[in-house]
Amino acid sequence: MKKTIISLACAALLTACGTTTTTTNTTKQTTTTATTTASKASTKANTATMQTSTSANSLAYIRKVNDNAAYTKNIVSKIDFTINAMGKDISVGGKLYMRKDEVVRIQLTPFGLMEVGRLEFTPDYVLLINRIDKEYVKATYSELDFLKANGLDFYTLQSLFWNELFQPAKKQLTDSDLSLFKTDMNVQADRHINFVADKLDFDWTTDVVKAQIKQTLITYAKGTQQSSTVNVDCGDFVPLGSKRFPSKEKITFNSKSFNTGKMTLLLLLNKITNDTDWDAHTAVSDKYKRISAQQFFSKLGNM
Repeated sequence: MKKTIISLACAALLTACGTTTTTTNTTKQTTTTATTTASKASTKANTATMQTSTSANSLAYIRKVNDNAAYTKNIVSKIDFTINAMGKDISVGGKLYMRKDEVVRIQLTPFGLMEVGRLEFTPDYVLLINRIDKEYVKATYSELDFLKANGLDFYTLQSLFWNELFQPAKKQLTDSDLSLFKTDMNVQADRHINFVADKLDFDWTTDVVKAQIKQTLITYAKGTQQSSTVNVDCGDFVPLGSKRFPSKEKITFNSKSFNTGKMTLLLLLNKITNDTDWDAHTAVSDKYKRISAQQFFSKLGNM
């Protein structure tokens, strides 16, 4: 009987010990699980906060770059214009006329005496005039190979000349539009702003301190045999109202639509004003003969 009581007591003690151990282990596991869950939740929350903060900082920087664009409606300037195409350089003086959302015009006037040529970009068409031979080209953007091959329309070209952020076919950018641009806030030197739209890849190189665009690169059909690029380098910024505007713009087209694969336009601006006393559109005289773009550029190559 005494042995039975001792045996029962031992069994009860072992059971009690076993129960205590299980309870303790369960409690430890629960505590560990809760701590791990809380830690993960905290890390996730911190990451989300950092991402939100980074996103907010990125948008603030992109907005600043966008706000640094020239606000004036008109830009007029004397220019030294050089075109390199088909292996030849042609340099001539002239004037640049730009009216926002209406026209970008380059008038070529050697020695400032007589106009010999004119390039005019409008929302609906491109006009090229050869005053010497009394000939002209008037075509849509899809009819000119070097524009079509780069996916360029008027608003894209305008933004390149005005040195500003843009999205295809949009006159103005809202905060919602700006939120679609991407940038790396960790970069402290030349910070890039990127945007992708259909077949077009946009890359703006900006000066971090000045929040100012230094270079624009547009790549069309990237990674394909039809790939082409437009690169704009801007420099020598000068005051224009409360903003600063580049007095040097070098535009390089790389495309298979050119015989040499490349065409470069160099514009050196001086005496930039916001003069409004000029007509936005050119009326072509009936005495001028209309020719094809191919004929026009062929003559240009033989000059």
